[in-house]
This record gives sequence, structure tokens and C-alpha cells, in this order.
Amino acid sequence: MNAKLKNPNLFLRVISSIIMIFLGAVFLGIGGTVFKATLILISAVLAWEILSFNKLHKHTRILTALFFALIFATYILFSQILSLILLIIFLFFYKIIIKHNDYTQRAIYLILIFFSLITLTDFRLEVGLVQTLWVICCVIASDVGGYFVGRTVGGPKLWPIISPKKTWSGIIGGWLLAIIITYIFIILFKEIEFYLLFISIFISIFSQFGDLYESFLKRNAGIKDSSNLIPGHGGFLDRFDGMIGAFFAVFIINLININNWIFL
Repeated sequence: MNAKLKNPNLFLRVISSIIMIFLGAVFLGIGGTVFKATLILISAVLAWEILSFNKLHKHTRILTALFFALIFATYILFSQILSLILLIIFLFFYKIIIKHNDYTQRAIYLILIFFSLITLTDFRLEVGLVQTLWVICCVIASDVGGYFVGRTVGGPKLWPIISPKKTWSGIIGGWLLAIIITYIFIILFKEIEFYLLFISIFISIFSQFGDLYESFLKRNAGIKDSSNLIPGHGGFLDRFDGMIGAFFAVFIINLININNWIFL
């Protein structure tokens, strides 16, 4: 008799994670047009998931998500000014089709996604692969550190109504592991300098904010996962929420250093 898996969902999560890590490494490594095309596709999926928070018609969700992806593609391939004009038009159109009290919060999230993806594109193609991997590893460290320290130490809850399992100890644990990961990068790669230890905390905070903000939107929409596109994980937003926050942090750093990337 064949033994049954005690936790098939865990098996799916592991397999999905391996596939995502492999594909992410491939697309990051290749860079160039392939990387841009991948992010354009991801932008459509992320927008589609947010649109799915409402009971919109399937074709409306698909077409609106494609419009969002077109705006992102316009920014990275053709014209930044035209893209920003189209983004404003998109947000007005979004207001009309959803007619929901959470419009402002969701519109803010779409803007965060837009500029985070732009920053990820520029960061990989103009700054470098090592720096991009460092930011991604800070996000993973924040998530892993928060999970294990939170479960081990426990203590006061961060925001019980929105995310019942998150604790202040977990938040601090995420910061500490992000610092440790950054220190390892400093030892291994000359591109990562010592002062980025401080920047890693900033990135970790925004990564955690991205996670909490997505949880807030899902809670208000009355859903557990943004979709079921990734077996065992939920949706793309559920996996990329921390990345969205982290690369928006890098976007802010770029604004502060308007004429130069801080990493150059």
C-alpha cells in the first residue's frame, strides 16, 4: 500500500518554491530583454490579482490588467512621460469600474507595484546583478528571520487585526537577519559596501510594510490569498508583497539621491 503524504500542501509549497527560485535565478541572470519581458508579464498578473479582489467580469479584469502591463512596458521601453499620463488615466478608469470604498488603498498599492517594478528593472540592468540579489536576499531574510524569531520568542503582537501571527520580536528578528545577510554579502562581494548594513534595515522595514499592506487589503476584501496561481503559496502578490515594499524603498533612496544611485 502506498504511503500517503501527511502534508500534501507542504510538498506543493516546497516544489513551487524550488521552481520559483530556479526561474527567478534564470531570469535575473539573463537580464536584458528577457528580464524586461518577464516583469511585464508579472505586472499583468499582479494587477489581475488586485482586480480580482472585486467581483469584476473576467474579461474586464484581464483587459484592465493588460492595460496596466502596457503602461509599465511603455515606461521601460518607450516613454516615461507617456507612461505616467497613461497611469493617471488608468487610475481614473479603475475608480469607475470598481466603485469600492477601498479604492484609495488599492490605487496606492498599484502605484507601489508600478514604481517597484520600474526600480527592479533599472536596478538589475543599470546597477548590477549582485546588488539586486542583495536586496532580494534582504527580503527573504526579513521573512525567514521574522518567522522563526516570532515563533521562538513570541511576545506582543504587531497588528493582530490585520496579521494575527506577526509579533514585534519577529519584526526585529527580520531586521537582524537582514543585517547578517548584508554582512555576508560585504565579505563575499566588493560591490556591497559597509554602509549598506544600515540600508538593509530600511529595506527590511519596507519589506515588512509591503507584507502588512497586502494583508490589510486582503482582510478588507475578505479573502485569504490573492489567487491560487502558485500551488501551495496562493498568488503572486502573496509571494512578491515583500519585494514590492523593498524595491519601493530602493526607489525612495534613488529619489533622495536624485542624480546618482546610492550604489554607484
